[in-house]
Amino acid sequence: MKGSLEEIDVQSAKDKLILSFRQLVIIKEFEKLTVAEICEKANVSRKTFYTHFKDKNDIIEQIVLHSISQPFKEMRMLYTLHDLPSTLLMEWLYQRIYEDKEFYANISSFTGQNSLQEFVLKHTTEMLETILESVDMSEVDKEYTVYFYAASHTLLLIKWICDGMIVSPKKMAGFYDKWTIPIWQDFSQNKKR
Repeated sequence: MKGSLEEIDVQSAKDKLILSFRQLVIIKEFEKLTVAEICEKANVSRKTFYTHFKDKNDIIEQIVLHSISQPFKEMRMLYTLHDLPSTLLMEWLYQRIYEDKEFYANISSFTGQNSLQEFVLKHTTEMLETILESVDMSEVDKEYTVYFYAASHTLLLIKWICDGMIVSPKKMAGFYDKWTIPIWQDFSQNKKR
């Protein structure tokens, strides 16, 4: 039987924790936010928290994965299949972040280990590695190419968020299109036969 009562309760506890985290991070600095506060707001135990997350930073990664990275990968596949302009896809990404401006601004305030910046870099790197798997270039060239584009996009995204998203999502997508699309089109022409 799909979706037993126990599974539903477990999922709802995880959802409550994520929702509570999102609400609290809007009103309190991320660095000062405690697991105890998240649990109290969600009305769940610390044990339940640690069943789902390693720490409060893990919630950020789960949000990035499920709200941005996974949908972006799925949309990218559709855009590729239907040969749609990648500018629209990138605009969707920036618009999604823009619509949750306050949340992303508050979780971008710290850098380093387990930060939004680190998670975006990790997921962008994984996606770009997959894209370049079938491209005919040396492994070293792939590694450096992936790092260059993943790091530059991540840093630009974080700058945009920290600057208060003063550039529109459409213009950000335009930057991406102008600065990177011609190069990625060249890569796609060098697929292994």
